[in-house]
Amino acid sequence: MRISKTMFKEYTRCPRVCALDDLYMKRLQTSVSLYNDEDKFDIIELLGSMFDVETGDDLIDVTSPQLEALLPYYNQLEIHAMEVAEKKFGKNIIFSLETNEQKSFSFKDGKNQFYCYLDGFQETEDEVRVFEVKATTSNNFTKLGPRLKGKQHSIFALKDNVLKLDKNSEIDKDKFLANYEKLFDRYSDVGKYVFDLAVERFIIENSRKQNKLYQGKDIKYYLVVLNSNYIFDGGDEGYKPDINNNELITFVDLTLVTAEYQREIYLLKEELVKFLDKLDANKYPLGRYCERKRQSQCRFINTCWKEALEPGSIFEYTNNHHGFKDDDGQRVETIDLINMGFYKIDSIPISYLHRPNNLIERKTYELDKEYIDVEKITKGLKTLEYPLYYLDFETFPSPLPRFVGESPYSQSVFQYSLHVEKKPGVCDIDKDHFEYLAPDEDDHRLSLVEKLISDIDLSNGGTVIVYNKAFEQTRLKEFARLFPQYKNQLDKINKHIFDLLYLVSTNRKFYQGLGFSLEDSKKNNYYHKDLQGSYSIKKVLPIFSDLSYDELNVASGTEAIAAYAKFNDLSEEDLEQVRADLIDYCKQDTWAMVVILWGLYKKVGVVI
Repeated sequence: MRISKTMFKEYTRCPRVCALDDLYMKRLQTSVSLYNDEDKFDIIELLGSMFDVETGDDLIDVTSPQLEALLPYYNQLEIHAMEVAEKKFGKNIIFSLETNEQKSFSFKDGKNQFYCYLDGFQETEDEVRVFEVKATTSNNFTKLGPRLKGKQHSIFALKDNVLKLDKNSEIDKDKFLANYEKLFDRYSDVGKYVFDLAVERFIIENSRKQNKLYQGKDIKYYLVVLNSNYIFDGGDEGYKPDINNNELITFVDLTLVTAEYQREIYLLKEELVKFLDKLDANKYPLGRYCERKRQSQCRFINTCWKEALEPGSIFEYTNNHHGFKDDDGQRVETIDLINMGFYKIDSIPISYLHRPNNLIERKTYELDKEYIDVEKITKGLKTLEYPLYYLDFETFPSPLPRFVGESPYSQSVFQYSLHVEKKPGVCDIDKDHFEYLAPDEDDHRLSLVEKLISDIDLSNGGTVIVYNKAFEQTRLKEFARLFPQYKNQLDKINKHIFDLLYLVSTNRKFYQGLGFSLEDSKKNNYYHKDLQGSYSIKKVLPIFSDLSYDELNVASGTEAIAAYAKFNDLSEEDLEQVRADLIDYCKQDTWAMVVILWGLYKKVGVVI
């Protein structure tokens, strides 16, 4: 059997994956594995750094339109990465966007053949270099280390645009080792990239040995990542070094780390061979290796987790990732409870519930009756000052900075929606709606800011209502930095922001300021079993109205990203339709806030 690097990584999650993949191939009467498309998995990894700004959920179900829309950014990243590599290491790097034109390595092990393709490969008189491009940022590595006296100390040091392990670091030995070990956790944010390169090295080194390649030459192994410190100047010369001489691309030398990894990779290979020989598709305990709700989650989540993902699941307990406490006071992980057969909310012993909100969720589920704290919501509502401005931004988190002042994965605002409620209960979905949508993919941030300032008139007071305010507040701060001439107006908007989530859920600091106890301030204000443990606006809205996103052509933040990314490639007629779809979607987000707020007034018995 031919086993790619991706298949190696997926098949070694647990004994069941390769058996399920075999069933998948037999069902389709094909020899093509679910994991054969290496390019697709690279792009899914790219999308993992993006998220739905309304829900905060990782992008998991990546549809073809999204892949097509974002593929040019990934390709451009690979091209520029190799340009920077050639500038640093020399021009004879083998590189191609076409997989079958890339440098490849393979070796045979019994009846199996392991193989990989390289993003970049270079051979010189003295050594060989392997480059693996990843659409992540250097921050994953520079933040690896403790904070000492308020300053981050990394176990990596940067020299000549290469991050290397800093063995002369001032970090205490135990703290250094604790952070170093994270590099060998294949399911951590940083460890997954190290594991990928270590598997690649395993294939290369075995191919080298079996085929007697590059004898007498050392091989260096580099991850090639985006530099999180890079700030684009927007010039016509492209991604030249910035004002601080930062390149857009940084190299992470993992030669020593991947060498230490080889014994473990070998043992995984031995396990994999046994899995393939046995092909056991029987149930296997669920675990961290499933990576549920991550962009890198196992593709068979819906098969293995079926019972645990049905409505009324134990996962609907908020903060279930912190586990529960058994009758002896010992922590019990949610995944362990599921493996013991506790799938449903009401299956877990009620004595295991020590968080007040979990007790509320349990009671709400069992009685099929909503929970509402009238006093907290009423006092929260009284803090609102009219007129109310309901605001929502749509952003494009491009891996490559596009405009002046942006860094990799900057949340670049291209649209906003605004509903204005001049006095309680007076707001029309159309007449009181204001919006801005960039006409194309060029830089229109200044025009957007100027219209936003014009639309939000706080000269006589008012409240700017958002849903989960950290996102909008950060964007406003970025605008104030980029356009200092409007800093005062933008700061004023920021100071008047109120988070609608405080009323639906809660906020400890806000309610303590209103005179509530710490315990009461921590309790959620409202819960309904249909929320299923989530306070995303798309979960809350159906409880307060008949409105739905299902009938919209653009129905989520991820679809909005994909739609905007196609602007420059559409005909005038198609562009007009896509723009209308985006306006409808963003408009629904702000109107949803209006409807939810009015619904809260009604539930607490206040007539507006």
